[in-house]
Amino acid sequence: MVKLLIISGLVLMPLLTAMPDDPVSWAFHPLEVEEVPPAKGKQWARNEIDHFILERASEKGVFPNDSADRQTLIRRAYFDLTGLAPSREEVVNFVESKSPGAYGEMIARLLSSSHYGERWGRHWLDVARFGESHGYESDNERPTAWTYRDAVIRALNEDMPFDRFVRWQVAGDVLQGDDPLATALTGFITSGSTVTNVDGVDRERATYDKMDDIVSATGAAFLGLTIGCARCHDHKYDPISQEDYYRLVGFFLPGKAGDRNLAIGDSGNNVKALTWRGGNKRSNPVLKRGDVEQKGGDVGYGVLSALDPGGTDMKRRIEAIGKESSDGRTGLAQWLTDVDSGAGGLLARVIVNRLWQHHFGTGLVKTSNNFGGVGDAPTHPGLLEWLAGKLVSGGWRLKPMHELIMNSAVYRQSTSWDKKRHVANPGNDLLWRRQPLRLEAEILRDSIMNTAGTLNRKLYGPSVKPWVSSDAIKTGSTNKWPTNVKDGPGTWRRSIYVFMRRSMRVPFFETFDVPDGMQSRGVREQTTVATQALLLLNNKFVRDQAGHFAARVVAAAKNAGSPDGGKSLPAIVEEAYWLAFSRGPSKEELDLGVGLLAKEGQNVENFCHILFTLNEFVYVD
Repeated sequence: MVKLLIISGLVLMPLLTAMPDDPVSWAFHPLEVEEVPPAKGKQWARNEIDHFILERASEKGVFPNDSADRQTLIRRAYFDLTGLAPSREEVVNFVESKSPGAYGEMIARLLSSSHYGERWGRHWLDVARFGESHGYESDNERPTAWTYRDAVIRALNEDMPFDRFVRWQVAGDVLQGDDPLATALTGFITSGSTVTNVDGVDRERATYDKMDDIVSATGAAFLGLTIGCARCHDHKYDPISQEDYYRLVGFFLPGKAGDRNLAIGDSGNNVKALTWRGGNKRSNPVLKRGDVEQKGGDVGYGVLSALDPGGTDMKRRIEAIGKESSDGRTGLAQWLTDVDSGAGGLLARVIVNRLWQHHFGTGLVKTSNNFGGVGDAPTHPGLLEWLAGKLVSGGWRLKPMHELIMNSAVYRQSTSWDKKRHVANPGNDLLWRRQPLRLEAEILRDSIMNTAGTLNRKLYGPSVKPWVSSDAIKTGSTNKWPTNVKDGPGTWRRSIYVFMRRSMRVPFFETFDVPDGMQSRGVREQTTVATQALLLLNNKFVRDQAGHFAARVVAAAKNAGSPDGGKSLPAIVEEAYWLAFSRGPSKEELDLGVGLLAKEGQNVENFCHILFTLNEFVYVD
């Protein structure tokens, strides 16, 4: 419904409102069984996903590309699932394999790797607005916040059903209090920013700010809804009332963050974990205009009316469950994952869209944190519905969904471009080609170390601070960037284990668009600016890693039987290309590399550094 906002008789602006009697958005509808359309056009389809793709593409006479070559596919799959490039041996074995099942076997092997949880855990931490400091002015550190990050990685590596993953993040401490992982996952609630060092009315405001952080993140991460917009008034675009908002606040307002000793350390050792401590239910009034000094009536606790098909029965059920769990969070957890009587259908749509987004660069719904009225509609609504149903019928397990997506023809196609199809569909919404994807900052840093042979693959544990020297850590002076930084093997860990301070991100990460964790982020900004190229050229870390890369290349050439003890320039160029790009150099590249190395004043380190700065190192086809 379009209304006009009128003040003093003047029409100021058109205002779109979602009134209770308006038809609700497609996202609020119950999950439906979607029939797979018949395949159209050439014999291209590999599974049901491709039938949906061909149905849309054929409407405009635009047909997708054929499959990429095996060398491209293995590099694509490795970066997608682990964030690390395949070795030369792995590439050669896959390319030369005659087995028709070689591709599927490779996908299954990658999904069983412990690096899978690190790769996909980083995606989830963006959504969970994870940070290891409070944010705002003081930005004090949270030394035990890393336990939530580890819990996420462990859950994904175990292929925990996603509905349980959600329930434990909301109420794991009361649903499965005897499982350390369940309690550690409630770190989701505590992950956001927190105002500290305030008293009186300011403290109460800070409390409601924290509630807003929690409710907003819960809505964005799990349901793809901007629930936080209803803090001060009914939502302007979605059927979410201010009362709905404060009913959700009611699940969390009695609680607070706190440390617990949990057996989630190495070998099951107890560590202090930052978790959520629920409290006894108490009154949560509606705040008029969101002002703590203008309290309205008590609305108790409850769920979104538009996603409550059970109506009064669901409300009673949540209240009954709440009596057993003090603050009712178990009721919220069950409603979020209930496909028949709760929000489970939307939850399934949101997570399969996130999987699609990270495999293709763009979701079927481009606004992955906003499935509401001002968000984008799905480009392939039938496919989104079918994938959500497939997830639910498959027990909510994500790894089979990865296999399904990655075995499709649309995923395996090449990046070939042509003008005719580009003119017909310039945004590639029909997915007629594979879009090359740029590595995220964390994966770029990991790739630099992996190529240089310095990556420390240790799993789990407290975060590292690569920008702080050991002396600075001992003296506690961790709030400044020292000028004489000395990284080492202890800090050359995967970037997901790097300490995440909200107000002071690692310069490498900030330059390449890592978000600050102040709010849930479904889609990262991706800038292309001069400082990124300059960082790769001048950053001390990158220069140092180029030196290690050079030493590795020379050693490998020597071990390969180079007649002059590893100094053969063709052998050096050959090895460097394999380590950096998972392929050998072309004849032209080999000649250019040898010619550069033969020039006076050039050396292997400079050559290796150049490879770090090339587009092919930063992008994956």
